[in-house]
Amino acid sequence: MSELTRRGLLAGAGAVTAVTVAGCLGEDDDPSTGADGLDGTDATGDGDAEAETEAGGDDSAGTVLGEIVVENLDDGSHVVDVLVELDGEIEHWSTHDLEAGGEGVTIEPDWPADAGEFRLTVRLDEEEFTEVTPAQWNDPSCLAVLVLVGRDGGLRITGDTASGACERDAGGE
Repeated sequence: MSELTRRGLLAGAGAVTAVTVAGCLGEDDDPSTGADGLDGTDATGDGDAEAETEAGGDDSAGTVLGEIVVENLDDGSHVVDVLVELDGEIEHWSTHDLEAGGEGVTIEPDWPADAGEFRLTVRLDEEEFTEVTPAQWNDPSCLAVLVLVGRDGGLRITGDTASGACERDAGGE
C-alpha cells in the first residue's frame, strides 16, 4: 500500500470539497444553498466554461476580483474568515466579527487589480472552508462577491459581474 502524502491528502480533500460545493450550488429549491448571482446568473453557470472558451470567450486573461461584501442577517453574531489567493499567492486574509442583525463590512481590494487566477475561501464560525473561483460564474472578466450569513445562520455566496468595480471595469473598455 502506498504512503499517503500531505499533498495527496490536500488534493483529495480539495476534490471532495469541490464536489460538495458543486452539489450545494446546483439547482436546488433549498434556500440554504442559494447561489444565484446578483445579476440573475447562477453561480454554477452552465458548467461548460471550456465550450465557452472554444466559442470565443476569453478566459486566458483571467478575472479581476472586485470588492467583497460580508453581511450578517442572522439574529446571532458570527465570525467570518475571508482568504484571497491570486495566482497561487495569498494576497488577503481577514477575520470579521459580525454582530447580529444586519451588520456588515465591505472589503475593498487590497490585492492587485490585474486579471488573473484567483480563489476566494470563506469560513463561517471556524467550520469548513467554502471555496469560490471564477469558473463558478463561467470565468467573467470581473467578479464582485457577496458573502452572506442568512437568517437561518447558513452561509451563502453570490457573485455580481455587472456592478460596482465590475461596472467601472466594463465602462472603461
